Amino acid sequence: MPLKTILVPLAGSDDVCDSTALESALNIAKKLNAHVDALHVKLDPRSAAAFVGEGMTSAMIESVINMAEQDGEKRRKSAQELFATTCETMSMVIEDGLSSAKLEQPSGRLVEREGSREDVLLSYGKMFDLIVVCKKANKENTGNDLIINTALLETGRPVIVVDSVLDTEFGRKIAVIWNGSVESSRAITHALPILQRADKVTLISAIDDLDEEINPQEAIRYLELHGITASSIEIHGSSGRTTAESLMQQAVKCEADFLVMGAYTRGRLRRLLFGAVTGEILDNSHLPVLMAH
Repeated sequence: MPLKTILVPLAGSDDVCDSTALESALNIAKKLNAHVDALHVKLDPRSAAAFVGEGMTSAMIESVINMAEQDGEKRRKSAQELFATTCETMSMVIEDGLSSAKLEQPSGRLVEREGSREDVLLSYGKMFDLIVVCKKANKENTGNDLIINTALLETGRPVIVVDSVLDTEFGRKIAVIWNGSVESSRAITHALPILQRADKVTLISAIDDLDEEINPQEAIRYLELHGITASSIEIHGSSGRTTAESLMQQAVKCEADFLVMGAYTRGRLRRLLFGAVTGEILDNSHLPVLMAH
């Protein structure tokens, strides 16, 4: 299935993170001839009143709401300006009353909603082929972990997480982390349009004492039937490293510039014994990664 619709949330409070995610999403759209919705969610200023302490006067509550309104408007204008400037700089067509179905080239549009960022992303993000999120965050924008986890765990959509701008040449050498899970298979299926454009694909499996047969050859065959030639590498033993460290080290050896993996695939026992691979890779890997849950 082609990737035709891409969603990128814009906070409006962190230009570096927003611009990284937006430029990445637009470059993916150019590579795959897709359409991008940049979603900005303005917090309902009345919800700010829920955080005031007891004993606050009505005037003080009104002041808090007014401050929240001003901050929300500032963020909204920031998101608007960033979207317009970035699309102009990257020569991206902006949808303006046109039917998306009639557009034959990559395009973007800015979508504005009001409410909770996580709630809106959950409801709005379900009808996209891909969500792009930046994991960087400054002190004012600490909600990216929530956004990433909402996108991964609640929307049912694949998510590309980046911490630097993804250019149109990404995905030349791809490492696929395979553990035989449903999540791993979904990640591969969602990534097919990207994998089919790669020069080199390597399937990496970490075998631990609790693993049942993970059948990497079945994944290799699936890829071959989709026109993708892939090699397979198995890691046995940790040599004092965590599973995530071993996987990342192998990806570096393969000169990968992009990762594909299932997210939160292990049960509680495996997480206790071998660590949470998804979280560690999100925290420590500088490679862009497509994840699916």
